[in-house]
Amino acid sequence: MSDDALEWKASLSRPSMTLSRISVLLGMWALILSAVNLTIGAYSGKKALWSGFFLSGESNTNSSNIVIDDAIFLLIGLSLCYLGIMGIRKSMGENDRLLDSILSDLSSFASNLFSTDNTLMRLLGSWLIVIGLLFYLLWSVLNETWVDPGVYSVMITMVSFGYGILIYIDSES
Repeated sequence: MSDDALEWKASLSRPSMTLSRISVLLGMWALILSAVNLTIGAYSGKKALWSGFFLSGESNTNSSNIVIDDAIFLLIGLSLCYLGIMGIRKSMGENDRLLDSILSDLSSFASNLFSTDNTLMRLLGSWLIVIGLLFYLLWSVLNETWVDPGVYSVMITMVSFGYGILIYIDSES
């Protein structure tokens, strides 16, 4: 095989840092939703039945019994976190620097929130992410529902535009 073909084939098996980060965040979100659902109920004080939400069936119950839906959703969240962390480790090439990388990413994100030294676009992207997450959390706590598609659409739009702005700025430098 030519060098170009080998490089192309290797790039397919190499994980993307962005996709790995998104996988970890989605996994953490699924784990938080599982914990909320099992403790106080994720759907207007009732326990959400995940198969009903995804397959248009019965979507909630007053029963607090653990059902197969809860186990599957929890496993999906754990799997996404695991795959994302493994992807981050593989793309970094160093297993012992994962925590340092996460902490430096968080500190640079926090510094973007209160500094205009970098750019106004970086400030805007960071605040879009924070406002989107705060909107989802506040709405969910105040209205006792964690699975509202309208709230998801607002939150996901803000967070994805904010993250997209940050990725765009990083690609230019």
